[in-house]
Amino acid sequence: MQNLLNKGITYFEGFTQEQWIWMAVAGVILIYILYNRKKYINLFDGAVIMAETSFKHGENKKKLNAAVKFVEVRTETLPIPAKLLIRYFLSRKRIIYVIEKTLQKFSDVFGTGRKIDIDEEEENGDN
Repeated sequence: MQNLLNKGITYFEGFTQEQWIWMAVAGVILIYILYNRKKYINLFDGAVIMAETSFKHGENKKKLNAAVKFVEVRTETLPIPAKLLIRYFLSRKRIIYVIEKTLQKFSDVFGTGRKIDIDEEEENGDN
């Protein structure tokens, strides 16, 4: 244990003054973020809610539908195996799933972990 402590002291003695200053700056930033954690959690949750809402309504919903339509139209001339493979991996359901998982991970890591659901119609069986 004493040997490990001596190695640690020797390691830290090798730091320059500039390295100590940068570590202090990083420490102050980390303390500030931890102190204001609640504010940042609310900020991240707001961003996730806004992203989820924008994919449910308005312009981004049209863009999502246009992306799916683009994949369908562009894959028409491909051989059948390639067409099936591309449509399987780039289907509307898959694109929405990837967006939902990304927003969910963002919410879990930075926010409160609220449940993300972009396409409500899919759950109701309308799609």
